[in-house]
Amino acid sequence: MKSLITSFLILVAQIGFGAEIPELSPSQVFEQSSSIRLIDVRTQEEFSSEGGHIDGAELVTLGASLTDFLKTGNRKERMVFICRSGKRSAKATEESRALGYEATYSMRGGMLEWVAQGLPTSH
Repeated sequence: MKSLITSFLILVAQIGFGAEIPELSPSQVFEQSSSIRLIDVRTQEEFSSEGGHIDGAELVTLGASLTDFLKTGNRKERMVFICRSGKRSAKATEESRALGYEATYSMRGGMLEWVAQGLPTSH
């Protein structure tokens, strides 16, 4: 039993249980949009939908496409991941950090919050 608890604690330490995901608010993303790479991790349908997307954002869907993108990217480049509500962008940020990226962020509240704040979108 003691070794099982020890193994669990080691696993928790390795995966960063409870680690905070670095975030930027939609207004911070808007203000920094010319100096940070915008990566939208939603589907093509969501990206092109009525709600639109942030001007200049690149579509790299969460999953295999994002993993391939991250494997070949510049780990020092500043990037913010965007999705509908902030959950998928948090996963993308977590994946990027695990691969050694130093300056990646999740946009808090996703496109729902971006639109709620009246920030501009493209279609």
